[in-house]
Amino acid sequence: MVAFVVGSLLLFTLETFHIIQWYRASVWPAVVFSFGLIVHIYVFKRGVREHEAFLLLPAAIALWMGAFAFSRYFLLNDGTMYVLAFTIGLLEWWTFSHEAWLKQPLLFCFGCSVIASLETGEMFLPFVLSVIGIGAYVYRTKNERANAH
Repeated sequence: MVAFVVGSLLLFTLETFHIIQWYRASVWPAVVFSFGLIVHIYVFKRGVREHEAFLLLPAAIALWMGAFAFSRYFLLNDGTMYVLAFTIGLLEWWTFSHEAWLKQPLLFCFGCSVIASLETGEMFLPFVLSVIGIGAYVYRTKNERANAH
């Protein structure tokens, strides 16, 4: 792992000083997506612990920002992409952490995501966001009822 980090830093340094030329526009979304994916694998492989669920916020932001920037299908404008990635990160954190205080920021960001997507003319995106939100709420409510008994 250390060799990978040192090699990456060396590669980026050489590219910064124009000693080598390998940079393409698709490199950064792949790096950001990979970071988010690695953290997700780490958290879910160990089992999501409530005190480590906050790691899902930056991981989801990185994962979805990389996916939205890399994919041509989800070609969203910058504002919608940022708000949506943050909303998905909050949704993951709230779903796995059992923190009640996260519900209000999540609902606010969810509303902002829907408004931003409607403003850009995306009609499919609010539908997808609504399905994700309702599914997370049902999942969370079912788990709270199971834990109460």
